Amino acid sequence: MNSAPRLRLSQLPALSPRQWIRNYQNRKPKKPTTGFVGPEGHGEKIWIWAHRRSEQTIYTFRERLDGFHDLKQLSFHGKKTKPAKLRKDYWSPMAIINFPKGQGSVGRSVFQKLRELKHMHEVAWSDDFRHKTPEEYTEGDKEAVANAEAEGRAFTPLRTRKDRGQALNRQKANTIADMAAVLAGHGKGNKVAKAAEDGSLVDVTVSWRNDLDRNYATEWSDNVTHELFSEAVEAMEAEVEQLEGEIARPQPI
Repeated sequence: MNSAPRLRLSQLPALSPRQWIRNYQNRKPKKPTTGFVGPEGHGEKIWIWAHRRSEQTIYTFRERLDGFHDLKQLSFHGKKTKPAKLRKDYWSPMAIINFPKGQGSVGRSVFQKLRELKHMHEVAWSDDFRHKTPEEYTEGDKEAVANAEAEGRAFTPLRTRKDRGQALNRQKANTIADMAAVLAGHGKGNKVAKAAEDGSLVDVTVSWRNDLDRNYATEWSDNVTHELFSEAVEAMEAEVEQLEGEIARPQPI
């Protein structure tokens, strides 16, 4: 059996100590790493998208969905629980989280925590999740529960594999509750509570397509202001007009 060829000492380049030192001194210095630096304003807006039928949710920093990268946020919970592509007629913005100008690092911190919480909801569920809720009972389930109560037994119908997959896809309520918790500064390393110089929470504005959706959360902290999409669009148009006026204004020579 042939053995693998080994590197012999005589095959190494014969360099004098002075040449070794010269090569060490002439090496290319490592560039200092400053972390990820995105485009201007990156992280100041977080878009939350919701599926009209399955109530799946996706977080993005852009005003449009990416059919390749954003599709990776959807977990596979069984057959036909993950779409093959993101259809524009099924997905629409549910809310936009707006951070003050220059606070993109806070938005990126919130984005990370929301993604982590969403993943936890999908993979770390208790045994109670296997049981149906009263709203999911069929006529046969109601009859079985009534018969069990008549016999003095406790009976709760179980979800099928398909039912569990559909229930795991319904993350809309969890997403809104997570938004309220993270924007309140909860969680280790949350920059919402650390970025303000006076120790207070960073002011945040949440724009809703449906104002009633915010009621999925039991409470919101005082640093969060709520508005509708129409108000947010008007504010953005006013900001664009102001910028266009500054650009058109003649600059002093």
